[in-house]
Amino acid sequence: MTIEPSYFDYPHRGPGMDHSRYPFRRLAKQAPVAWPGGAKLLLWVTLHLEHFPMNMGSKPFTPPGGMSRPGVSVWDYTQRDYGNRVGFYRLMKLFDKHGIKPTIAMNSEVAVRYPYLLDRILERGWEIAASGTDMGHLHHGGLVEEAEREQVQKSFGDLRRLSGQAVTGWHSPAHSQSPNTPDLVAEAGGLYLADWINDDMPYAFATRAGELTQMPLSYDLSDRKILYQQSLPAAVYAHQIDMACKCLRAEAETRGGRILSLSLSPWVAGLPAQIRTLDGVLGRIIATGETVSVCGEDIRSFWTAAKSS
Repeated sequence: MTIEPSYFDYPHRGPGMDHSRYPFRRLAKQAPVAWPGGAKLLLWVTLHLEHFPMNMGSKPFTPPGGMSRPGVSVWDYTQRDYGNRVGFYRLMKLFDKHGIKPTIAMNSEVAVRYPYLLDRILERGWEIAASGTDMGHLHHGGLVEEAEREQVQKSFGDLRRLSGQAVTGWHSPAHSQSPNTPDLVAEAGGLYLADWINDDMPYAFATRAGELTQMPLSYDLSDRKILYQQSLPAAVYAHQIDMACKCLRAEAETRGGRILSLSLSPWVAGLPAQIRTLDGVLGRIIATGETVSVCGEDIRSFWTAAKSS
């Protein structure tokens, strides 16, 4: 069998992934970024407020933290609901104590069902980012575009209406996207995404409705992965974050500003067995010289300004 030379012609082939969303880059070769005020390390804490429907299905897949038992699972549902009833308030006090300025990645259904949580968030001026409607409505390749458009528009619309905020950020439930999700987020007026985890710094992300900024929301350092999915001890969780902080802080000394991203779920980090560990971790990070806690929109604005200067 003879293979024609034209078989190997592929005009889109290049370094990295074969798509036109963004050009490939090597962070080690990028020009240093200077954060405002001489900050070396930006701490970006993202708190995920989610609604897991009691009768949520398992198709097309079960999201991380989704119901692990068939049918209506009271045990699973109430474990997650603990975060919105109890765990949130422990974390709120911790953020107040350490001066943390978090991004609240919120299912819009949470804002509808738990107005008292929204009140506490707005009292503190914390940023709200859209995170879909609820954990039973995921974004995936099998979703019809118009149906997904309705979900994206509803998430942004409900959160903007109830909060009065611009709501410029988007994080897909379960980190899952369809090929159309970024386009629909930009179409709905979003300015940044936090789904792709292939970098430590932001980068420009092309959509058919304009350019977004892809943000480095870490999953490897999330409490859900380390403490819930991997069931590792709290000491291991703390050690990993301490080492990440140490590494990024050292890089910032010679390669420009860096970002330490922490993802928290109130039904995991807000448990009595975990809250003191997180208290110590946050205290050590904030005590690191030239470290500032900021929200996602702050980072997007800083990075955009630095890129264009």
